[in-house]
Amino acid sequence: GMRPALYSIHDASQGIGWRRVGERIAYYENHFETENGTSYYTLTFSVTFRHAHDVCYLAHCFPYSYSDMSALLCDVISRPNAARMIKMSTLCTTLVGNKCPMLTVTNFSSSPEAIARRRAICISARVHPGETCASWTMHGLVEFICGNSPRARILRDNFVFKVVPMLNPDGVINGQYRCSISGQDLNRQWSNPCRMLHPTIHSIKALLRATKTMRDVSIYCDIHGHSRKCNMFMYGCSSKHPSLRLKERVFPFLLHNESLMFSYDDCNFKVQRCKESTARVVAWRELAIPNSYTLEMSLGGGDFGQDPAVRPPEHFTQDDYLEMGRLLCEAILDMYDPGRARLESALNELELVHPDIKRSNAAE
Repeated sequence: GMRPALYSIHDASQGIGWRRVGERIAYYENHFETENGTSYYTLTFSVTFRHAHDVCYLAHCFPYSYSDMSALLCDVISRPNAARMIKMSTLCTTLVGNKCPMLTVTNFSSSPEAIARRRAICISARVHPGETCASWTMHGLVEFICGNSPRARILRDNFVFKVVPMLNPDGVINGQYRCSISGQDLNRQWSNPCRMLHPTIHSIKALLRATKTMRDVSIYCDIHGHSRKCNMFMYGCSSKHPSLRLKERVFPFLLHNESLMFSYDDCNFKVQRCKESTARVVAWRELAIPNSYTLEMSLGGGDFGQDPAVRPPEHFTQDDYLEMGRLLCEAILDMYDPGRARLESALNELELVHPDIKRSNAAE
């Protein structure tokens, strides 16, 4: 089963951070019932503490706090030449007055005309506070697009990134698992967000709408963690127009080709009624962003396909989540590469996987 994460003060003095621990892990339905008749569940596991007089912390997944996010943002904007590629602003203030920061990343040294022609890539994360792996992936993405690699410079020369690293600061700060400080799931408020009760959702929806008036929004991706399924995968949307359905599957398939951690087989493109007020569905249906996705990453780990000899099932590490942030950027480059080599290869493979779906120009 999924092993908890442990942080030892003694081990930290030796340079060892959070790690997975535990044996004899079981999660099962018990005999207690809630007021509406559903069952409670029991989690049991055994942990051996290695050091006497140690102080240890246990967590569901590797923690990532509001302070961690603030430290990352302070670091990237203080780097040499940061002003040429990064602008930090406040998307809004939250219900209890915390700031919800936003990054705009592009090559600001270009001419205004060149910047105006660029497509937008909008990324958000951590609407559910307990899904800490989402912040680790966002951390990896921010480090990459603000970095000095040639690939990062290509991204900044061709796109304007709008990045909201933490959509639910109040929930993160106050230790909520899924809800905001008002007790509501913010990823069910996108259809009609209240400026007072759901300020971050109201503001990011307005941001997406305003961005679309200035430039094409090529991709919107909301990053989450998944508590039950293995692997990393995406939820997307499926158009009623057959000519668009292959296009909506290309970006997840490119990610699938980038890493064994990402499973295209686990992706789902159906729009269920209970998900109609989520970020990806509203961005797709109401704001007309065709490439609108939820990136889901297991809080546990991956099974890495059918052949355990390729990579046996194991828990994801912090480095795995960080790596997925980089892979998102690599997939964007593949999607919009003028040479279209990997895009065409992905389309050819997808036609074999979905022979009933008509092909169109996926990168338009």
